[in-house]
Amino acid sequence: MKRYRWVSFLLAAVLFLPACGQPAGERPADELVLWFRTSSEEPHGPALSAQPYGGEARPEALLAALLAGPVQEGMFSPFPRGVSLVRCQWDEERPGVLLVGLSEQYGALADISLTLADYCVVLTLSQLAEVEQVEITAQGHWAVYRSHQELSAEEAVLWDELAEANP
Repeated sequence: MKRYRWVSFLLAAVLFLPACGQPAGERPADELVLWFRTSSEEPHGPALSAQPYGGEARPEALLAALLAGPVQEGMFSPFPRGVSLVRCQWDEERPGVLLVGLSEQYGALADISLTLADYCVVLTLSQLAEVEQVEITAQGHWAVYRSHQELSAEEAVLWDELAEANP
């Protein structure tokens, strides 16, 4: 039971981490971005930031670019070395749910590192109109650290309203 409280705390902490930018679902299709970790010097700085993406607007292409890593300075890949895409397919029983299978290296992530990596994937893919939720597995297994498996962009808070109100 303690583990679930800890996981809930971590998820809540990440959701309140600020990030600059427009909410993912409001970007025009020609302005897709890839989400990566940032290294902020500020105590209330962003944990995630977006980098422009100019490739194809398909889930597989977005994931390939995301796994290739950022090209902008100050951004870092949230994924362990060697992570690769194993599968990317639609769930036939749940419309709008994209099933993303990553290699076993992804399974090494836990706690806040897992949450940040999960939401880099979810925020990147959720820009596509047909993606409502993303379910991520590592070598076919769900992470036991997650409180739920179907992740959506609406769960992530991309700005800190309290920090904006108290500059």
